[in-house]
Amino acid sequence: MNAIAINPHSTISRQTISANDDCIVVDDFLQNPQDLVNFAAQRADEFSREQSSYPGPLFRVSPVAMDEIYRFIRFKMSKRFPFMKGGMDFWSYLSIATDKPNELSYLQRICHTDPERDPDRTPYAAVIYLFENEDLGGTAFYRWKAQEQVQYAESLGRDDPEKALNYLQEQFPSFQQPGQYMTDSNEIAERLCTIPARFNRLILYSGEVPHSGSITAPELLSADIHQGRLTLNIFISVIPKTGE
Repeated sequence: MNAIAINPHSTISRQTISANDDCIVVDDFLQNPQDLVNFAAQRADEFSREQSSYPGPLFRVSPVAMDEIYRFIRFKMSKRFPFMKGGMDFWSYLSIATDKPNELSYLQRICHTDPERDPDRTPYAAVIYLFENEDLGGTAFYRWKAQEQVQYAESLGRDDPEKALNYLQEQFPSFQQPGQYMTDSNEIAERLCTIPARFNRLILYSGEVPHSGSITAPELLSADIHQGRLTLNIFISVIPKTGE
């Protein structure tokens, strides 16, 4: 895979999520985004299900190909977020969301935060939208209403997913309904904002803010790379700045 080049003439803006959190939005981010879409299409048979909660197959992207993007995050985004530009860990996937609402696990029906095993580090994440049809959905951000119940369900689910689902059905009316993607406020969390999808748009945000794909039209999801909800997902583990 060739190195992925970024566009030096992209435009950067800031979207407020809450009083304490922002999302950076970069439009026209990649130099040749269609090349990446074509690469994904050529490797469609190599996408696979990972041990993750993503609702579709993934393709791990080489760090070498991501070098310019990682450099952009390290040096440009560390000026906009409170993390150090050194000591950052990255991993990235091309992702295609395909799961229908009735196929979702209990966790896939809830907004989520990104886990960070090291208490001295903080998770961040970025998404590059690589699809033309904006109706496939952007990304929604939330504030927990029932975080303790969700955490308890997660602890149950590590041993018995069925027990976790039963617990959530007892606790929340939304879980007494057929499976669906979370796209709006409910008794679990309040939706704060939604960043719309746009082809070749990058968004970057703290993984500690609850979020989910805003898939309001799941009937449009497709495994066809050229038609479906293809994204490049980047996960970043950073060392937070202190004393500021």
